Amino acid sequence: MKKITPLSLILLLLFTSLACNFGAGPQIAPTPVETDACCTNEPEIPLDQPMPTQPPAVNDEPSVPQASGLNSGWYPFTNANVVRDLVVYKGVIHAATLGGLVTWRLDSGYSMRYSPLDGMGHISANAIAYCEIPQPRILVGTQRGISAYDPNTGLWPNDLTVPADSLIDNLKITRLYCDQPNNRLFIGYEGFGILDLKTGEFQRFTQKEGLLWNAVTDITVNGKDVWFASGYKGITQISNGQVKTYSAVEGMLDERAHSLAFAKDGTLWVGASSGLQSFKGGKWTLYGKDTLAKLSDINEIEITSDGKLWAATAPLGTGRLCQFNPQSGACDVEISDPDNQAILALALDESGNPVYATSQGVSLVQNGQVKPFKTDDQLASNFVDTFATAPDGKLWVGTDGGINILDPANPTGAWQTFKKSTTEGLGGSWAAGFAFAPDGSAWVGMVNGYASHYKNGMWSNFPDIHSYESVTVDAEGHAWFGHPRKGIIVLRPDGSTALTLTSAEGLPSDEVHALLSDLSGRVWIGTGKGLAKYENGALDVVFGPDDKSIPNAYVRALALDSDGALIIGTFTGVARYDGRETVTLLDLLKDGFSSHRLLTLAVGPGNRLWVGTDKGLLSSTGSGWELLTTADGLLTDGISALYIDQYGATWVGGGGSNFDGGGMLQMVP
Repeated sequence: MKKITPLSLILLLLFTSLACNFGAGPQIAPTPVETDACCTNEPEIPLDQPMPTQPPAVNDEPSVPQASGLNSGWYPFTNANVVRDLVVYKGVIHAATLGGLVTWRLDSGYSMRYSPLDGMGHISANAIAYCEIPQPRILVGTQRGISAYDPNTGLWPNDLTVPADSLIDNLKITRLYCDQPNNRLFIGYEGFGILDLKTGEFQRFTQKEGLLWNAVTDITVNGKDVWFASGYKGITQISNGQVKTYSAVEGMLDERAHSLAFAKDGTLWVGASSGLQSFKGGKWTLYGKDTLAKLSDINEIEITSDGKLWAATAPLGTGRLCQFNPQSGACDVEISDPDNQAILALALDESGNPVYATSQGVSLVQNGQVKPFKTDDQLASNFVDTFATAPDGKLWVGTDGGINILDPANPTGAWQTFKKSTTEGLGGSWAAGFAFAPDGSAWVGMVNGYASHYKNGMWSNFPDIHSYESVTVDAEGHAWFGHPRKGIIVLRPDGSTALTLTSAEGLPSDEVHALLSDLSGRVWIGTGKGLAKYENGALDVVFGPDDKSIPNAYVRALALDSDGALIIGTFTGVARYDGRETVTLLDLLKDGFSSHRLLTLAVGPGNRLWVGTDKGLLSSTGSGWELLTTADGLLTDGISALYIDQYGATWVGGGGSNFDGGGMLQMVP
């Protein structure tokens, strides 16, 4: 792709006497300056910033987006090194990752990757198994159901049929196991499912049927009996449809069981938080920290055809791979992950060599050597929470694992990444909101972290502003931070506190979910109980909790159209407010989307609206609304972030947390 360097645009907000005449109500004290520059008619231009090449267009026809040089199409960006499960088939590793399915040839290292654009049901894969149904298939358990991949053609026929009332297509699949001799597929999700591959008969077991816990972390078989671990409350055996559970009540030494496997002598081995347990003849034995192997946090177990037992650990520190010797209680072979990562998945190749995975890739252990298999992905995390364009035209991407900065006209080029663990002064890694000040510096709202400021290549943070997620910068360069439960804190450009606003000062609610500063100097505040504005030093409620002018009082997102009107995204719809008239643009409950809930929105060229929901992406067509889902190629139906860049491309971020992901999609018109 041809690289186009975007023009560096500095948007200067022209304000005159507003900063010097706040009026009644809660007020922000002006930042001390040596001259009375705030009251002049000329904007103060930072010395290290160029003069703008042209003034911003306001209240005019929407300008034609710049040309990026990219071809029209949809381009996915994920981190496929975040692996959750593995299977090896005919010398090829198939890795279920939060960034899609990735295959690696063990001999050459050649890789292929797949997403919903290829036929997957969801970008986030958590479980995987080889199964003949009767055709050879790699079954991938995703955030929403099971997708069937043909390893011989590279296509996704998705020809596995499950009963609609099983709810499998709508739920997260956590584990898959193909019991080929008995023609059964075992499915771990919210409960445990058994699918007869010949008849299509399906059984589901939950706590109502006698399970101690509905989670499933691992599955194995012994003859026709199926056993599975819950990760929390012991293990379960199902024999002829009868449920039998094992926990501390039955003598289990640690019921926080994560994995299990049967040895040829009939011994059941169970990986648990406190070590490796064996169960034979009704007796439990624990091999824990007091043994030579010093085992704990066992996450995966595999037993080779010649009886070697491999146990993988997932501690807070470095994961270990241990070939455990029950006679000595020691590890005959021990491997520590070179990247100091917890081991989250384990499989064996056709020669019995361990293949393990972490959140940073896949590794093959052969002759005591570790061979890595990794993609060159740059996305910090597969949960993308926010976007913004900096004055230099770069796109800032906020994830729950760090901040990425990229050129939207050359997104395959090198990115800049900031993470708390590697960046001095950064107050967190989960960036939920960006705002840029007139001096070009960036203010960042953090989840589970401190509000942060990036200026002149340096980061600083504010420990008193913790988990304030939404952020905007007003005409005077004050940074406004909103908390989902604690109201608003406003900082001056020098970082000192200028103002706090809560329901005690007149906010409709302390639940602040959206902040927006417009070109007229107002700051709009979206809360859980209505919309407020701060203008000329006064705080006013525009729409209260009982106001029916907007679809819902729970305001989730705010934007401006090309005419300067406010676009209000609520839990159940969208309204346009021009200061006098309110018009409902989308009512999810009445317009055919009653099960959808708005999460975010964006305004594109021609005032086309994009609305991200928990069940897909809506876009206005002029005559109605078009719905896009994973069936159309979206990476996920849970849309957590939306943005239209200067080239008219739509950026779609997805995910609910780093446990389910969603990735990032660039839609180039």
